[in-house]
Amino acid sequence: MFVTVDGTPISKRYVQELIQDYGETAHIRDVRVSPHTFRHTMAKYYILAGGDIFSLQKILGHSTLDMVRRYVELFSTDVQRQHRKFSFLENHM
Repeated sequence: MFVTVDGTPISKRYVQELIQDYGETAHIRDVRVSPHTFRHTMAKYYILAGGDIFSLQKILGHSTLDMVRRYVELFSTDVQRQHRKFSFLENHM
């Protein structure tokens, strides 16, 4: 999918190393910086922004919702924020 300026394919491992190097340069500590971490983060923020789990399942290419659930494990503060955002009582009383 990715190639160099001269058309040579970039390996999966090279992309992983680049992203890891970017994380080190940005002084990101105590969290893994990887393409897979980006994928999890995208999935979580997709849901937090109001995206639906069925569309996300298609985007991620997962065959079951169980796998999607693993990707979007939300922290309790995320759940509370979502509840306030979509709660009828919070918004109409």
